[in-house]
Amino acid sequence: MSIDIQKKIYGYEDLFSYFQKLELNNKLPNKFIISGKKGIGKSSFAYHLINYLFTTNEEYKYDTVNLEINELNRSFKLIQKLSHPNFYLIDVDVGKENIGIEKIRKCFEFINKSSMNGDRRIVLIDNIEYLNINSSNALLKVIEEPNEKLIFILIHNSCYRLLDTLKSRCILFKKNFSEKEVISIFDKLSDQSYVNLFHENILARFMTVGELMFLKEFCEENQFEGKFDTNNILHNYFSNQNNKYDKKYYSIIIKLIQIYLYEKNLNSFDESIYTWYKSFFKKFAEAKKFNLDIGNLFFEFKTKVLNE
Repeated sequence: MSIDIQKKIYGYEDLFSYFQKLELNNKLPNKFIISGKKGIGKSSFAYHLINYLFTTNEEYKYDTVNLEINELNRSFKLIQKLSHPNFYLIDVDVGKENIGIEKIRKCFEFINKSSMNGDRRIVLIDNIEYLNINSSNALLKVIEEPNEKLIFILIHNSCYRLLDTLKSRCILFKKNFSEKEVISIFDKLSDQSYVNLFHENILARFMTVGELMFLKEFCEENQFEGKFDTNNILHNYFSNQNNKYDKKYYSIIIKLIQIYLYEKNLNSFDESIYTWYKSFFKKFAEAKKFNLDIGNLFFEFKTKVLNE
């Protein structure tokens, strides 16, 4: 198993500078939360901070000027392979609804081991909003025990409520981007500029760089042409599909359908569409809960709403 780590990050100069000062002054907190919308690069920032902390004495140090990981450094290679002796990752598994207590218990083994070379150890917990009650309680017991050589970094999607028990025990750092910053970062990461690729109304619905990059990938894979907006993306997609839908893009298709129906009712309220809308998302919630295929729901949308 390996993880994909973005070697360069944008828009985090201020936060990285702040953490760097804390580290240089021996004031880096040993448990903190980075909170913000999904898709703004919080996890990428965490990996960059971790690489900075681990490579202080390595040959190929972290580039603090350009916020860039040198792919030749030892820690980068080991963390990518999840084999760094002083690093432990906890995240929700694909297809699972929460982070179970067994993942926290496995972390106990890592915590109780001696660190390599007496260096600091770092536990990264991504998507903490997926912690269930049992795993949350188990985590609280761990982070309450003082250990200056053990750092907990928690990543939180601000669209979900943060547990008060965690919030009270960790320092919270919030990160947001303005529309101008989102477009600027997207242009740096993409081979095309935002204004040439999307209609301006897209940004109102896809507010993070991660979402825009995923939408761009979706449009390119389906070979759409011209500027993209919700209406032409959906019509292009469903007219070219033979009732076979890639599960990889379920989330983005659902979001586009939500936007499409919302805009349709804004322009001209249609009670039948509104009723279908409520029924559709009730069925979707049930399908998601029981891990059912939702291709039939897409077919229903295609025939009853798009009339294709």
